[in-house]
Amino acid sequence: MFFVFFFGLQMLNWLQPMMWTPADTNWMRNLRGIVSGKETLEPPDTGFFNAGQKLQFWEIVIGCILFLITGIILWAGARSFGSTLVAISYVLHDVSAIVMLGGIFVHVYLSTIGEPGTFQAMTRGAVSEPWAWTFHPAWYREVTGRDPRDAYEKAREKTEATQRAVKQNPSAS
Repeated sequence: MFFVFFFGLQMLNWLQPMMWTPADTNWMRNLRGIVSGKETLEPPDTGFFNAGQKLQFWEIVIGCILFLITGIILWAGARSFGSTLVAISYVLHDVSAIVMLGGIFVHVYLSTIGEPGTFQAMTRGAVSEPWAWTFHPAWYREVTGRDPRDAYEKAREKTEATQRAVKQNPSAS
């Protein structure tokens, strides 16, 4: 019972920032480029949470609600709800568990080795500027007041200049 109460509070806490926006639709359109690595930066309107993070949230919310409803039906049994509803509940309960387990694996992968810098952000509570302008450019702009694309270009130019200097004078490195 405590889980249901606190889950409800947490869901209400996260409801507003997890609402779908046109920026999320744009992010989903670029999903193939993001996953394949062809896109080095997220779409410029990606805010504090991207569409993938919002989908993960909704997957958990719907899965938990489904667990609760089907769990009550399974717990009460066929005498209370009928054998057909119990049989359907078994399937929905199991499918929900598989979907949520898959989501957990994806979440663990992306929060550790899938996106470098993410684990450090979770353990330290802060992100680097390059990480912010790469993965959440609209949030970067909101927090810093600077254009994330300009910051990216300046960093790229600096890196290229450093590489050229090393090539011209290899003994200096």
